[in-house]
Parts: sequence; C-alpha cells; structure tokens
Amino acid sequence: MAEHLDLSSHLGDERYLALTTFRANGEPVSTPVWFVPQPNGTLLVYTEAGSGKVKRLRRSPACTVAACDVRGRVHGEVVDATAEVLDDQAEAVFDRLVQRYGWQARAFDLLARLRPRGRRSEAVGLRITG
Repeated sequence: MAEHLDLSSHLGDERYLALTTFRANGEPVSTPVWFVPQPNGTLLVYTEAGSGKVKRLRRSPACTVAACDVRGRVHGEVVDATAEVLDDQAEAVFDRLVQRYGWQARAFDLLARLRPRGRRSEAVGLRITG
C-alpha cells in the first residue's frame, strides 16, 4: 500500500487551498477554497453539490492541492491528491468549517442561501487525501 502525504502538516496554518480538478480533456481548473485539516492528514472541504469541481471529481477523483491566497494565487508546493465526494456529510463538514473560520463561514453561508441555487441542503463535503 502506498504511503499518503500528510496534507494537514504540509499546508500548516494556511487559510486557503488551491484545489485543481481536471476536465475530461485534461485541462486543469483551479479554485481557491477553505479547508479543514484533519488529524489523520486529510483535508475536508465544503462546497455546492452542483459545482463544476464536484462534477469533475465525480468523473475522476484526481486533483492537486497547493497553498494559495484568497484569489487563488499559489504560493506553495503543488501536490497530487485524490478527492472523495461525501454526499451525506455536508452538515458535519460545515460544522468543522465554522469551528475553523467562525463568523466568516457563517456569513459566506448566509450569502450562499440568498442565491436561488445556494442552499446547504445542496452541498457536499470533500475528503482530500495526499
């Protein structure tokens, strides 16, 4: 069995992660996201179920991750990873996101609820492994 990279340690105290997924033609698409490091070295991400990154990850779980700023400008090493879509764990992932980001996560969620398609019931969690 291959060794997994401890992504939690690798990303340290970074606040944003550039999650890059791949279109069917191999073209990379990078998105800055908030994430929650886990004790087992994985990362959790909360996102809309219908987002492009989720659609791409359902097709292929291959992705890359790197530390970035809020605009997605990478300032860390790019690491190969795998993402698993957690359809039934969105609430638990959101709760952990709130623990880490506090009022910012709640405000972002409120704004998402005001958009016609942005309801937490339409969200998923992602588990990212290095």
